[in-house]
Formats: sequence, C-alpha cells, structure tokens
Amino acid sequence: MGSIDGLSEVQMANLCLLMTIRDCVLKNAVAACCQFGIAEDLGQLVTALSHAQIFSIIVNLGNECLFLPRQNLSQLLSLPLPLLAPLFAVHPPRPAPLPEASEALASTTNQAPQSRSAT
Repeated sequence: MGSIDGLSEVQMANLCLLMTIRDCVLKNAVAACCQFGIAEDLGQLVTALSHAQIFSIIVNLGNECLFLPRQNLSQLLSLPLPLLAPLFAVHPPRPAPLPEASEALASTTNQAPQSRSAT
C-alpha cells in the first residue's frame, strides 16, 4: 500500500479525514453524512474505496487540501469557550470561497440581463 512516513502534513490531514469519513459512513451512513455535511452518494462513494485506493488518491493529489477551513473559522476561534458550541451550531460550515470563484460569481451576478431586440 505504501508508507505514510513520506506524506506531507496536508496529505496526512486528507488521509485521516477521508478514512474517518469512510469508517463513520460504514457504521452509520445517515449520522456520518449529517456530521460531516456530505451527501449520501459521496458517503457511498467513499465507502466503496479500499484503503489502498484512498492512499493512492491522497498520494496523487499532492498537497491540495480536500477539506477547506470554515469561512468564519478565525471569528469562531476567537470567541469565549462557552460560546463555541452554540455559535458553531447556528453558523453552518461553509468553506471560504476561492478568489477566482468569488470573482467569477460577482461578474456574472453584476451583469444586467440582456434584452432581446425585435428584428
């Protein structure tokens, strides 16, 4: 299967979380999908992968992070500890938008609808 000794920190994080998701979905698919915020079809796809396949995906992916931090992570981490759980519960996790994606979205939403001219 390979050795985990040569993996980067990002690869180790990807491997750990992907294996955790896989194991949780195998135990209880509905609960795992809710806990990790994934669709059922993704959960089933992950469980269909062998350990060797997951390891190969992680190695070939390189240092690309599969699981991006929440958009409001810095704000939530600076809160008083007793408030963390309630505020995490009411603010659903959303990854921070990628700069290219947010710029593309902004440019498409700011365009005025084109009117059709009659010929």
